[in-house]
Amino acid sequence: MNDATNVDVVTEYERETWSRCAESYIDTFATLTGETVPLLMKAANVGRGTKVLEIGSGPGQVAHALAACGAVATGVDFSSQMVSVAQQMYPDITFQEANAEQLPFEDGTFDAVVSNFAVHHFARPEVVFGEISRVLMSGRRFAFAVWGAPEAQSSIGAFFGAVQAHYTLDELPHGPLFGVTERSVYEPMLTAAGLTDCQLSTHGVVWRSEGLEPILRGFWEWGNIAALPQDVQGRIEATTRENAEAYEQDGRFAFPHSILLGSAV
Repeated sequence: MNDATNVDVVTEYERETWSRCAESYIDTFATLTGETVPLLMKAANVGRGTKVLEIGSGPGQVAHALAACGAVATGVDFSSQMVSVAQQMYPDITFQEANAEQLPFEDGTFDAVVSNFAVHHFARPEVVFGEISRVLMSGRRFAFAVWGAPEAQSSIGAFFGAVQAHYTLDELPHGPLFGVTERSVYEPMLTAAGLTDCQLSTHGVVWRSEGLEPILRGFWEWGNIAALPQDVQGRIEATTRENAEAYEQDGRFAFPHSILLGSAV
């Protein structure tokens, strides 16, 4: 993944994907990813007055939650579309377009750094960890959440199973930590970046929805399914709905997920 071509491919793929999801993210994936905010705050010691940087801030809902608890939040994202949405929704919070490999801040600027479901999308996480270490004050914490074991992601499984049943997709590039949960992978990278006291733990979160439409919309835009032929889209949707039936009760859905929470000083 250190090959320059692969780095560029992964970075551009991730930028295009999440830029496409910018307008809908708050109403789709944010319902799930917002579940980890209390965990991140505790792991990074974020409280009233804490100067905190969120990396991969997307449409801004996590930075907004941090600010609502009294923190002084700043968000950075490499998608101009995401930054634009965040600024429109939360004008009182500072958001900047920036690549996490080159953070536009002085050394020791922040009391805490958090990243919510972004670390596994980085093409060169070791470089990003170095930047995080640089902008953190001495002795302060970085906390992140990523997906746990792939087989423990129920909504993703329902959708991917449907895609695999009706269409063949080329392997999509992801950051090298996508689906990785082993301490033996994270700790050496964090340590090399100057971060110590690596803590990793798994937690369960649930994606709750009154109906399946927000979940379908999120995955449709993430996977660019609208670009497929209409008949293929129809079959994928039908099978996704069938796969989701196990998680439905009285018209409401509850998809369990496993996440990995990490932190370091």
